[in-house]
Amino acid sequence: MLFAGVKKDAIAIRNKAADKYNSTLVAVQKKCELLYVTRQQSVAKIGEVEAFINSIANTPKEFERTLTLIRTECTTFRATEDYAAEAYENAVKSGASIAAGVAGGVAVASLAPTVAMWVATTFGTASTGTAISTLSGAVATKAALAWLGGGALAAGGGGIAAGNALLALAGPIGWGITAVTTTASVFSMGKKNKEISDQAIEEAKKITIAGAQLNETGEVVSQLHNETDLLLGNIEEQFSNAKRMESVKYSDLSDDEQLRLGTLVNNTLSLAEMLNKTVS
Repeated sequence: MLFAGVKKDAIAIRNKAADKYNSTLVAVQKKCELLYVTRQQSVAKIGEVEAFINSIANTPKEFERTLTLIRTECTTFRATEDYAAEAYENAVKSGASIAAGVAGGVAVASLAPTVAMWVATTFGTASTGTAISTLSGAVATKAALAWLGGGALAAGGGGIAAGNALLALAGPIGWGITAVTTTASVFSMGKKNKEISDQAIEEAKKITIAGAQLNETGEVVSQLHNETDLLLGNIEEQFSNAKRMESVKYSDLSDDEQLRLGTLVNNTLSLAEMLNKTVS
């Protein structure tokens, strides 16, 4: 049959590219989930450190200035989570779908709420400037989709990281090539086989490029996670060693103890700042 072998080979190439992409996708999703879990653990540890520092009397004013910065970072992180939850809820209520891959869209309701959280905190910001709760109907749906990441492709909005986080949110690439009907003439079937072959190769190219970009994103996420995890580990150790200083007067501490306390405060600020670093 005309171009039948070419079509078969092209589809195999496209399939291989999709399989590789989807394998990369699963790995990147896992990295994003791990980063989010570590960030949640960091928020909890930061709260413990803040309470500990506040238990020490007459600490330097610089400590309070640093703690204010720490609280601001934590508040921003929680605001991002809250906005993600709001956007997700609005999108689910409207039955909205997010554009995904070559083959169409995926219903927001099919995604776990935690997916919106890790996408938001890894790729997003606290809001688009307008609270979704103040909107209604199609406008609210559009705002939710735009913020979740579908806006770049589906709703005309900015989206998360200009839509680059979209596939990571929405899921694997599906099958996007049409089949050949058995009633077609030999000539039209050959022509159709050629068209399908060309389409398959074109899709394979796009998927390969998307896979390379996704892999790069995964490396950045891994770096963020490694830096956050290292800081968290250091702070846990420093905090454990400093616990005996709880509820004492700062002036009663030795120079070495004061230095270690200052290091703990500064490192906690560094950890808090890591909470809101995003992948662009």
